[in-house]
Amino acid sequence: MSPPFPPQFFILLGVDIFLGGSIVTIMFDEDFPTELPYVLDFAALVGLIQLALTPQYLTGYPVEIQFDYSVIYAVTAILAIAGSNLYLVLVRGRWMEGGAFAVTATVPSIIATPFFVSAYVNGVVVPLPTIPLLPWPFLWGAFFGASALIVGAMVVFARARPRSHPKPEE
Repeated sequence: MSPPFPPQFFILLGVDIFLGGSIVTIMFDEDFPTELPYVLDFAALVGLIQLALTPQYLTGYPVEIQFDYSVIYAVTAILAIAGSNLYLVLVRGRWMEGGAFAVTATVPSIIATPFFVSAYVNGVVVPLPTIPLLPWPFLWGAFFGASALIVGAMVVFARARPRSHPKPEE
């Protein structure tokens, strides 16, 4: 059985994750360094160049090698987005914005990539380790469950944070 899509699909997925992360970091303008969206855009450009040069230079390599470097690029994109989320929460101390960033960028990319890797690995003829196929109901449940946990944590932290009241003037 042939794979459902070429291994370079994961480079395109990584490019999408980098560009989506760039757009979301632009929306949180004052919370991130001004250079971060440009760094993410540059990483996406590197992926597009890699995608354009792949057919010329890697046609003689086995599919496993093409799959490996493509997945490494996609994982790098996920780690960049997760690192941005951790920066927002741990360094800047913005829990509410961190939860919104997690729901809009981090969690969808972390859920989508293993799904596509599982679909690719289970449809490949070459011997790769078998990964269980993730069904759609499980993915939807994981997405909504993670979103509910993040929103619940945001509510708990918002309520637990002491509010500062202005002192009345005398």
